[in-house]
Amino acid sequence: MKRVIVVGGGFAGLSTSVYLAENNFEVTLIEASPKLGGRAYSLSNLSQNDIYDNGQHILMGCYDETITFLKKIDAIDKLSFPESLRIPFVQQGGSIYKLDSPKYLYPFNLLIGIMNYKALSLKERFKVIDFFLDLMCCSSCDLKDKTVAGWLKCKKQSENSIKAFWEILVIGALNTTIEKASAEIFSEVLKTIFLTGNKSATILLPNVGLTQLYVNDAERFINQRNGIINLSEKVIGFEANKNAITKLITNKNSYENFDYVVFAIPPFALEKVALESNQCLAIPKFRYSPIINVHFWLKENPFEEKFYGLIDSKIHWVFNHGYHITLTSSAADDLILLEEGEIKKLFSSELEKYFPIFHREIVVDSKVIKEKRATFIPDIASNQVRNNFSHSIGKMIIAGDWINTGLPSTIESAVLSGRMAASKVINSLK
Repeated sequence: MKRVIVVGGGFAGLSTSVYLAENNFEVTLIEASPKLGGRAYSLSNLSQNDIYDNGQHILMGCYDETITFLKKIDAIDKLSFPESLRIPFVQQGGSIYKLDSPKYLYPFNLLIGIMNYKALSLKERFKVIDFFLDLMCCSSCDLKDKTVAGWLKCKKQSENSIKAFWEILVIGALNTTIEKASAEIFSEVLKTIFLTGNKSATILLPNVGLTQLYVNDAERFINQRNGIINLSEKVIGFEANKNAITKLITNKNSYENFDYVVFAIPPFALEKVALESNQCLAIPKFRYSPIINVHFWLKENPFEEKFYGLIDSKIHWVFNHGYHITLTSSAADDLILLEEGEIKKLFSSELEKYFPIFHREIVVDSKVIKEKRATFIPDIASNQVRNNFSHSIGKMIIAGDWINTGLPSTIESAVLSGRMAASKVINSLK
């Protein structure tokens, strides 16, 4: 039986391990932290007897790789699948405008949804539709050196359209601003979401915490196929001969008898391991964008929708979990250095401006989670370095949402990279 060591227990590492274990490889998964999940995991609030996630991770109906992965580990029933796109957007003062697409007549139902989105004027809605019609025949190479801001300006999108529609999409999908985001990447995201079927644009929400959604079942899947999972074990170096890793060294063990190593860790972590090993790897350099999530537990919950998008706010999304709500601020560079108390006060004030039904007195507990390097920024420069980076070097393969999957830094990209890494190993060792 061929043996593969997978380093990193996030979505990419678990995806790699599941596909390898399914194909009768002897898998050893090594994770430096005491838990699996990487940057998407659950926590316990003991005082409220509740589970909450480090942050709300949106899944889309177009996440084919993720859906396949969840089906494989028998976890797909833990997701809710809406029949069509429906997002309530809220303006300051409490006005709610729904981007609500009928479930029939695709793709015309998307046009109907946009025409009924009354946060935009009639003229602005026609301009947005014109944008999507152009997208169907727009070659991505035309956008190679453009930012999203430049693209929207070229397409004569109004300031209000940008604030009430485009910025929310860009920040939600790419975790960066329109001034930084690559138009080429954003165009591919838009095509995948809106032009590949009615289900693709739907937003999927887990019925359980992230750890229960995928970690536990992936762990069970690997263990049942004689895989080994070692937690709290950190890779500190490796030895290589002619580009092939011959020895992997951790803080607890050393490994020599293996056929492949898959590194499913962030680029800065991989770079550190390579430097400690006196090995030169041309690892891409990225800029990163933070995300802040604030969790409020409420003595009474006045929110009716499962989630809301906020127009022109420091808070981009509000997710309703019943007993508590999660407030998400993406591309939060101007907030990340604030103290937790300042963030809670700012978010409470912002909620009161957007939801007259909310008063900070109903908050009984709160948690702030900062992810300083939540995702890399999908700008023009990152496109170039990803395209030029080889993720397969000798008997070492690299996985992670940052390799060239053609997708931004998302769960889907991570899962896809894991499946790609496993396929490479399988095909090489046939």
